[in-house]
Amino acid sequence: MARHADRFWEIDCLRGFAVLIMLLYHFLYDLDFFELADIQLRSGSILYAGRFSASLFILISGTSLSISHSRALDKEFDGNGAENFLKYLKRGLKLYFMGLLLTGITWIFLPEEYIIFGILHFFGVSAVLVYPFLKYGKENLFFSLFFGLSGLYLRQRTFECSSLLWLGFTPENFRTMDYFPLFPWFGVLLAGVFLGNFLYTGGKRQFEIPYIGKNPIFRLFSSVGQNSLVIYFIHQPLFLGLLFLSGLIDPGML
Repeated sequence: MARHADRFWEIDCLRGFAVLIMLLYHFLYDLDFFELADIQLRSGSILYAGRFSASLFILISGTSLSISHSRALDKEFDGNGAENFLKYLKRGLKLYFMGLLLTGITWIFLPEEYIIFGILHFFGVSAVLVYPFLKYGKENLFFSLFFGLSGLYLRQRTFECSSLLWLGFTPENFRTMDYFPLFPWFGVLLAGVFLGNFLYTGGKRQFEIPYIGKNPIFRLFSSVGQNSLVIYFIHQPLFLGLLFLSGLIDPGML
């Protein structure tokens, strides 16, 4: 068992693995967008790899939220249900603001598919919305299915307005390089919350697992996982900067 205050290395590794797949997917996306390679990202295994990495990342985030919530219950609690909601609100605002910065950056460099409601926007909103769900156990499976199936239904339809993009109501010919509406992705997050409550009850691991975190590969994954937010925020501007500096693309291509 890990000590109560320790990080769980397997969660960091899985998060890092998801981030590395995401980095590869977004780099290929940039190459395809600027017609530097014919990758056909909108179909085939590469698209599924991108979806898999996003699903895994969000699932693990839900698990981590559950663990953090469980550990907070062992500390100060004011008895009125307020607990540490302010912490979730502050984190949500921080993530959403970072998402808005990426919206501005991609609007400048990738105006045809700039990020409108990407994964950082999603985490910003869901960090607040998830709070009342953290107290539930098996019920989160039902909520997860509701959001997930509703999202799949909405994905097959288009709507005239764009004010509900954050929920999953998309207009015709909508294009963006990063889109994570609450339907269905909040369902994936809630599935992670369920797993966290089940596999890490009370913030403690409920199963035995050999420690292999000293393996160089797993140490790399773990390091990436522990710094996933910073990596995600800087990776796309870094990719674009490298492509500009290499001379592969120039402002006239935008």
